[in-house]
Formats: sequence, C-alpha cells, structure tokens
Amino acid sequence: MRKALGAVVLGSLVLLVNPVSASAHADLHSSNPINGAVVSSSPKAVVLVFSEPVELDSAQLLNSTTQELASTSKISGATLTITPNVKLAAGAHAAQWQVTSDDGHVVAGAVSFIVGKPSPAGKSISIATIPKVVATLNGSRAGLLSVNLAASSTSGEIAWTHPSLPGPITWRASGNGKKVTATGVLPFAGDWMMNATLIGKGGSVLITTGKVHIA
Repeated sequence: MRKALGAVVLGSLVLLVNPVSASAHADLHSSNPINGAVVSSSPKAVVLVFSEPVELDSAQLLNSTTQELASTSKISGATLTITPNVKLAAGAHAAQWQVTSDDGHVVAGAVSFIVGKPSPAGKSISIATIPKVVATLNGSRAGLLSVNLAASSTSGEIAWTHPSLPGPITWRASGNGKKVTATGVLPFAGDWMMNATLIGKGGSVLITTGKVHIA
C-alpha cells in the first residue's frame, strides 16, 4: 500500500515539475513568405516550419476568391512545403494546413500574403467587440490591413477566422500601454471573426472578440 501511494505521489510530482511535457504540441515557428508579407513575384513554394515534427493531415493554397489552387505538399520532420503547380497570380493568397503533433494534438491554421502591389484598403471601419474595446480596422476591403485597439497592453495576438479556413490567421500585436496595433493580410471578402488576446504590464490579460464584414 505504501509503495503504491509512493508511486502515485511520485507521478504527481513529475507532472508538477514538468507540466509542459505532458501537454506540449506543435506550433508554427516560422514561414516563408512570412505571414502578412507583400512579395513582388510568385514564391516557388510556401515553407512552414513547426516547433516539432508533425504528421500532415491536409494543406492547400487558396486565392482571394477562396478557390483552391493546384499544389503539392510534402512534410519532412517539422517542415511543411506547399508547392503551387503554376505561378500564383497577383493578389492575396492563403496557405492553410492541418497537422498532428507527436502527442496527437491536431493543429490547424493559415498564413496569408500578397503577390504584387496591395489593393486600396477602402474606408476604415469599427469592430464591435465583447467585452467592449474600441477597435478599428483601417480598411473595408480584403488585403493588407491593420487593426488598432484602445487597450493598456504592450503585446498580444490577433486571431482571425473565416468560414473558408480550418484554422486562424494570427497577427502579432504590439502596444504602448494606450493602443495596440497589428498588421497582416485578410485575403478574402466576407465575415471575419476576431479574437484578440492582449498582454499588459504585470502579465494582465485582456481577451476580446468581434466580427467584421469586408468586401
């Protein structure tokens, strides 16, 4: 009985000392083109590097009308390469993926970029958020955009979801204690859901969500 109890206690201590190993899963480490990039010509491939080796479930390239483009995908360890079969036309594109990490955790997401010159953004629009935070998108058309939130935060992430994507496009945010700004590419028209996780001084966390329609 004492041996059994000792084993349970020891196992609990292992989890407490090393909780990351019990719940770790793959995250996107980097991409080429980088998320939100404007590139002068079609990339030969979109290369995504994860924080650990993964198994590929699916990967696609989409154009600005959400049409899937012919491509081939291969994975080597932690690196996923999506190669278009033909050159990408000028405009916004998204590379979306779904992978499985070693612990069986499924990770889905996307990066977006523009080939050629960005289109005009249109008029700025407000985003109604819950809880209420003053949030403004600097344009009303799909493409290269920035979002500003009146929040006493210094960093964070803005995750955007769209019905045509299995996972979010994530923008890194930075702030000065009064306003937080993030920039990236929303490649499609339609309804986008925004989930902002903002970090303030002392580690305070503000989470706000909102919905915006762009043309």
